[in-house]
This record gives sequence, structure tokens and C-alpha cells, in this order.
Amino acid sequence: MPDFLQFFLFVGFAGLMFLLRLDSRRFGAAEWDNQAGDWRAWMPRITWYAAGLALGLLIFALHPAPVAELNLSFAPDRGEALLLGILYGAAGVVAAFALAMARNGRLEFPSPSRYPGGVLTAMGTAFYDEFLFRGVLLGLLLSLSLPDWMAVLFAALIYAGAIRASTGGRGVLALLVALAIGIVGGVMVLLTLGIAAAFVGHSITRFALFMTMGPPPEAVVTPVAVPKGATADAKAYVIPPRTWPPGEDDDGRGGFGPTRPA
Repeated sequence: MPDFLQFFLFVGFAGLMFLLRLDSRRFGAAEWDNQAGDWRAWMPRITWYAAGLALGLLIFALHPAPVAELNLSFAPDRGEALLLGILYGAAGVVAAFALAMARNGRLEFPSPSRYPGGVLTAMGTAFYDEFLFRGVLLGLLLSLSLPDWMAVLFAALIYAGAIRASTGGRGVLALLVALAIGIVGGVMVLLTLGIAAAFVGHSITRFALFMTMGPPPEAVVTPVAVPKGATADAKAYVIPPRTWPPGEDDDGRGGFGPTRPA
């Protein structure tokens, strides 16, 4: 295969993997909180992981030096990587408990039925992110001869932006958490020359956030007055956007416009 064609295929599959990450919310694999449900609720998430694995294998096969240039290996010294990953995870657990107490004033553990999904999301999404952002993306930035700190910062900023886009624009807290994970993960890759330490620490941190930050906010259903001349059956209900401040909408209906009569 010609080198230029191999390069374009590599870039194309990496771009598809990035786009798939942006669409992870629709598959239930976006962040630490997960959806309860039977096996049918798991299928989209498993499909997302399978597609990510296939793209990752193609990226690994197409790059001429995925280990040397992109650090797509566990680590030359796996013992050191495991130790650093556990230390990173321990710090993540402490931070998760502190964030939960600061935000909620208490810990809200999810129901046990959510634990299998929490483990799957913590490990699967963490590996996806480390492969793509701390492996492929950081490796490409380092290949441009950028200073290490600048490459780590740029990769972390892109990662935080992708997380914010894939989670529907959560608040500043989630953005800062993603930025911290990106920076610490990048430092772990530079120290160990592999993604194992970043993966272990990220997985532990993500699961700790799942355990401590409480269940996903439930949608708030607000009744809307019956329009003049409509029957009682036309009474509408509107689910306002989660980030829409109460009392600041333009039309009194969460920004969705007037209710049409039946």
C-alpha cells in the first residue's frame, strides 16, 4: 500500500473514532453515570465499544510505528505503570469524594443494579479515551516537535471539549474534571511511555465519580396551561432543558414556543 494512502486511511479512521466519541451520549457511554435497564439498554453501549475497538485495531495496524511514536502499548515497565496508575486512581477517589461533598453536601450512592453498567462504562470508556486522546492525539502532537507540556495541554483541552460536547454541555465542574483527567493522563503517558498507568487511574477515577456523584438528574416535567378555546385533553407538558434557568425563558414554556391547540 502506498505510504500516502496508508497515512490518509490512518487519519480517516482516527477522525471516525473521534466523531464516534462525540456521539457517545446517544449510546449510553458518555460519562460516569449510566442508565439502568435490561439487556436492550446495554446493546447500544456494547455496539459503541465494539465499533471503537474495530477502529482502534485499524489505526494500530495502519500507523508505521504505533508503539514508538503513539505510545500505544501498556508500558515498558508494567510494574511502574501499575503503581503510578493506582496512585493516580487513589487521588481520583479522594477528589471524587471531595467534589461530591462540595456539590451535594452528602454522598449519593447509586442502586446496586447500576453497578455492572458503571464498571463497564468506567473501564470501556476510559480505555477508549486513553487510546484516542493520550495515545493517538498526544502522539501526533508530540510528533510535531511541540514541547511536552504544550502537547499535553493541547490534548487535554481537545479532550475536555469533546467530553463537554458528548455530554450535552454539562457544567463547569464536569469540564474541569475532564481537563484534569486529560492533563494527568498525559503526564502518565510521558512518564511511562505507555497508556497503562493513565488507563488504570482513569478507570478508578471514573468509577469513583459514578459511585459518589449520585444518579443522573431526572427530567422535570412542567404542566402548561390549556390554550384558550382548547379542550382539557389538549393540556400539554413540557420538559425544559436541564441547563435552562427557571424564570428566564422567553415564552414561559422553557423556550419551546407556544402550545398548539388540538
